[in-house]
Amino acid sequence: MKIIACLVGIVLLPAFTLAEEKKAAKGVPDASLSDVRFGEVVNDVPFDKETLADKVVVVETWGVNCPPCIASLPDLAKLARTNEKKGLVVVGLECQGGTKEQILKLLKDARVKFPVMKGGSAPGGDGTIPRAAVFDTAGKLVWTGNPHDDEFERSVKKALREIKK
Repeated sequence: MKIIACLVGIVLLPAFTLAEEKKAAKGVPDASLSDVRFGEVVNDVPFDKETLADKVVVVETWGVNCPPCIASLPDLAKLARTNEKKGLVVVGLECQGGTKEQILKLLKDARVKFPVMKGGSAPGGDGTIPRAAVFDTAGKLVWTGNPHDDEFERSVKKALREIKK
């Protein structure tokens, strides 16, 4: 019986190690809010990066020609609206070179009231969009990935719980 257990362990150990390596590879890079490059605000929502201190910040990189990006806008608008008083700031970075008119139409349809910029970049991206980056109150990147992922909202809520009042 011990021999079988040892053989199973020998067979499963490489698979377990590989799974752990893949998990670590998907880890959050060591980055901060100061690494975000903000573009020009196109929707006339006031924005001052100095006011982001001590806030939980979500930066979403998206595009006007990306259906999943457009689908996430109403959810982000709701998340921003319902958590603003708790200390959440959401910022959008349109990265496909859309015109101001294209961007504004999509924002109006989705009822977006957070600042959206033409251009810019956030750390932790892998080139895919939509891509959200969640920064805690210290400005540290704590999560990055697709905003449709269940972990996105959990990471935002966790960061909000850690706000010192």
